[in-house]
Amino acid sequence: MIYGARLRQAREFSRLTQRAVQVEIGVSQSRWSSAESDAYELPEIALSKFADLTGFPTSFFERPPRIELSGDPLHFRSRSTVSKAELRQAERAGEIVFEAAAYLQSQLDGPRLVLPTEPASETTRLTGLLRQALGLTPTEPARDLLHLLEHAGVTVVAVPAAATRKDAFSVWLDDRPFVALLETEAGDRQTWSLAHEMGHLLLHRGVGASRALESEADDFAAELLLPPAALSKEMPQHPTLQDFAMLKRRWRVSIAALIRAARRLERIDDDRYHSLFRQMSARGERLREKAAIAPSKPRGLRAMAEVLYGPTPVRGLADVMHWTLEFAEDVMVRHATAEELPFRRERADTVVSLDSRRKGTR
Repeated sequence: MIYGARLRQAREFSRLTQRAVQVEIGVSQSRWSSAESDAYELPEIALSKFADLTGFPTSFFERPPRIELSGDPLHFRSRSTVSKAELRQAERAGEIVFEAAAYLQSQLDGPRLVLPTEPASETTRLTGLLRQALGLTPTEPARDLLHLLEHAGVTVVAVPAAATRKDAFSVWLDDRPFVALLETEAGDRQTWSLAHEMGHLLLHRGVGASRALESEADDFAAELLLPPAALSKEMPQHPTLQDFAMLKRRWRVSIAALIRAARRLERIDDDRYHSLFRQMSARGERLREKAAIAPSKPRGLRAMAEVLYGPTPVRGLADVMHWTLEFAEDVMVRHATAEELPFRRERADTVVSLDSRRKGTR
């Protein structure tokens, strides 16, 4: 049996319209639409052509999808210029990689989820509880937020979506939080996106997206990454861009985020606030800051695959998920080996606490 949801998944991941599929493989748009709705069985030759077109083996389409995000409230941190095609591509990529992570988790005893569970009506209170759960003091920078979250039981994956104007999205699946990271060259933006998504996961579970909720998630990120009591002790009374660049290295957030924090702390007034952003624009740094911080790679997915399939897990993962070797390699290269972990190297083997016992078989 060919599953229509798989056809749609591969088509939208490849950023193809139904009309484009018609042109490429010779199946009418109406019949293709029926195939995606499980109302028409594609001929074998048409399926083979579509597999070649999208880069997925034909066996991929014969497996029922385990994760479909279309029915779940999805919180997506992206720039305003992102297109619907890019959003769909990211969602489908998330489905495919989330499915792999969920399968691997089903085979292993992974880290226990230790996110805050007690109610907290104030963002400051909730971010304090999260910092405590992550093993952070109230005043230290969250320098390795990605791997701290993985260690706390949050499933973080990097997905192979080609566009560069998206950041991250999150969703609860079977009472476990999942975060998908999309391509970025800016580690400070990646850290903010992770904190932003944690705001959604903890504040907005089961609630649809809205502009107001995006603002709340940004407030959560600001409190988590830049605790006012700690930052106020380090922020100069009249900070310059050079001061913000120094603070960026320590706190691992953008200069723009630090300027906003300075305004909230009343270290600068509105005129100075706008002047600093004009200076950044004149330098060409509003979209890409020169004081670069490299992004990090998630570790969990690769760590689980290594336990099950050995130190080079690409073939094992490709076989069990019915991916091509090329696609499996593209996913794996986005996830860190133990040697690639940027901080806390003494804990490299415990970024994800895994028990090598299998819970079941394939």
